[in-house]
Order: sequence, then structure tokens, then C-alpha cells
Amino acid sequence: MLAATVALALAANTYELLCTAGFPMVFTRVLTLAELSTPAYYGYLAFYNAVYVLPMLAIVVVFVVTLGARKLKGDEARILKLLSGLMMLALGLVLLLAPETLSHPLTALALILAALAVTALVVWLARRTNALSGPTL
Repeated sequence: MLAATVALALAANTYELLCTAGFPMVFTRVLTLAELSTPAYYGYLAFYNAVYVLPMLAIVVVFVVTLGARKLKGDEARILKLLSGLMMLALGLVLLLAPETLSHPLTALALILAALAVTALVVWLARRTNALSGPTL
């Protein structure tokens, strides 16, 4: 499971790098233009890693530890698939209809909240309608 998580993280970071390569490249270019000493240059790179990379590593470790401890039940897996599918659909629609809004930080928050709200509504409706016929979600 750890190897699969590492492979998934590498793939996700590769795609993320295509989308967010600007910030690391600008950061390293500013460091180069500042003509810092070698220790200062690597100190700033270490600071960048502490602020930008280590939180991502912590998230991966938390997921490996917590999700590796137990298996998802069928209902939980379906809900997770619904949520992730809705997030992908929302992001795709934004990319098609209004890509300029992705430059605003609140767009990402709104997409996540909308996907969570729709997922909660679907789960609530499924449980409500299936309360008479038996549980499925």
C-alpha cells in the first residue's frame, strides 16, 4: 500500500507540477537574481521545502496511516467515488466555462464545498428514499 501511495503521489505531483510550475520557477529565479551566497541560497530552498513540500508529505503520511488501518466499507467507497467524481466534474466545468476564475483562491474552496454539499444531499436523499426499502448508501 505504501508503494502504491508513493506512486500515486508521484503521478499527482507530476500533474500538479504542470499546473503550478510557475511558482517554483519564479522562486528559484528570484533566488538566482538575488546573487545570494551558496549557504543562503540553499537555506531559502530548504525554507521553501519546509513551507511547500513538507505539508504535502504530512498529508500523504496521514492518509497512508489512517486509510491503511482499515478498509472502506462498500457504502463509504461509493460515497468517496461520488465526491471525487463531483469534484472532477466541477473542475472540468470551470475549466471549460470560466477558466479565468481559477486564479481566485476562493474558486477552489467553492468547488470543494459545492461537491461536499451535493454529495451530502445525494446521500441524504438515498438514505431517505431507501429507508422504506432497505439501506444501500
